[in-house]
Formats: sequence, structure tokens, C-alpha cells
Amino acid sequence: MKSLPTLPLISRYTAEQPRFTLLDSVANRITLIAFCSVFSFLFMYIFLPFNINMWYEGQELSLLPLFLIFTACGIAVMCISQFALAKVKWRRKLTNATYLFWFLGEIVGVALMVTLVDVTLIDTFFLTWTEFINTLHYTALILPLPYCIALLWFFTREKIAQLKSLEQVQIVKPVEEPCILIRDEHDKPVLTLHPGKLLLMKAEDNYVQIFYISGNTISKELVRTSLKKLESYLSPGYFVRAHRSYLVNISKVVLFKKNSKGHYLELEGLSDISVPVSASCLTAFQERFAPAS
Repeated sequence: MKSLPTLPLISRYTAEQPRFTLLDSVANRITLIAFCSVFSFLFMYIFLPFNINMWYEGQELSLLPLFLIFTACGIAVMCISQFALAKVKWRRKLTNATYLFWFLGEIVGVALMVTLVDVTLIDTFFLTWTEFINTLHYTALILPLPYCIALLWFFTREKIAQLKSLEQVQIVKPVEEPCILIRDEHDKPVLTLHPGKLLLMKAEDNYVQIFYISGNTISKELVRTSLKKLESYLSPGYFVRAHRSYLVNISKVVLFKKNSKGHYLELEGLSDISVPVSASCLTAFQERFAPAS
């Protein structure tokens, strides 16, 4: 007995947590670094947060070059984070949730770099844990705002692009088969139905017995006409002559078999009717259905 094919298991966590992709683009990473740098520099220079101007009174360097140096520190750390470390394998697997820890690492990196530069340039500052914590606190208050604004911009731009692409996609509606109008020998309309509902037509002297699906039941309609006339306006792709007295909807055939008397068919919902297949009509069914053993 053949074993059932196994399907690859998909981690529930992976399915629920999409991978973080907003910074996959090199252009987005460059834009992020540039925007955070310009925003942070202007914020410090214009608003002088935390009374930062008082920290460096009496120093040889003015605030402008100091702020440029601090900004350069942030650029250096973010370049390492977004380009050098971005090649690390597990970095590429970060989700939208776990990327927060990567961002926190960037804040710590920027604070450490600024602290090292600060104590190198300013004689009144010393490399202590307290100094680092203070710098980390101020960095955490400045950097997240431009960072989040940039990510929100990337996200919005991505969604707008997706919406535009969806608008350009032409929705192709399936072409519905027109309904069939059954007429009698005087061309008087008798029955109208969808070709998928029509199962079987059986010739009986000067009449044709029509079997069709009506709701959940099989209905019959006796029409005074000939099978040849009906066949002339029925689609050959749907309806095939099985015998001189039978015309069947080939899509509704559920059984094609050979017995001691020859080949026969059974149709959906008509298990009590065995439709004989004559030798002249046999080829069409053999091409469509594998012969029974």
C-alpha cells in the first residue's frame, strides 16, 4: 500500500510573523541613514535639547562641529548595522517583531560611539558607566522618532505601490456558457436551461426524452422533435452522440465500461440508466476515458 505524501511542515511562528522587509532595499537603507542623520543634527542644533549647550561651555570646539561629529558617529554605526552586519544570516530572518531588538542594538551602538568620541574630545568628560548611561538615555530620546518616521514612509509607499499594481490587474471574468433553448419540431420554445444542467437526450420515435437537473432532483421533459435537430445546435464540446438514440453531456459521464454486450455509460444522477455506446461512436469516449480493465 502506498503511503500518503507528506506535506512540508510550516512553522506556526513563521506563518504568523512575516519577515521584516522594509530595509531589504539598499535605497531604503541609505534613505533611513540620511534622514535620521539630518533630523538628529537639526534637532540638536535648533532646539538644543537637554540644555546641551551648557555642557560644552568654555570648550575649544563650538556646538556646530560637535553636533556634526556626533552625527557622523551615528552615520558610522548605522552604516555598520545596515550594510556590514546586514549580511549576517540570522539578520535576514528577523521578523517585524524581532527587528525591534536590532534597532535597540543600534541605539546602544550609537550611544557607545558618541561616548567614546565625547570623552576623547572633551577634557571634562570621563569614560564611566554613568556617562555611557546618560548618553544612551539621550540617544534613545532622539533617534527613535526619525527612525520610525522613515519606516512608516517606506511602509506607506510599499502599500501604495501594491494598491496601484492591483488597480492595473485586469480581472478576467469567466465566460459563462449561454443557456440552451430547446425547441420542438415547429421551432416553438419548450425548455431553456444551462448546458451544465442538461444530462441526456434519448430518442423515442418522434419524440426526444430530455433528462436534466432541476434543483436537487432529476427531471424529464418529452419534446416532439428529432435528436438530429437538437444535436445541430448543441455544442460538440459538451454533447457527444453515444448511440443513434442517445446524446449525452460528456462532462456528466461518471462511468465508462465494457461488458459482454459491449460498452456503456452511466451519467451523474442517472445510475438506473445504462447508455449503450455504439461502435461508430466509441472513439470519442475512448479518447476521453481510459478503458476499464
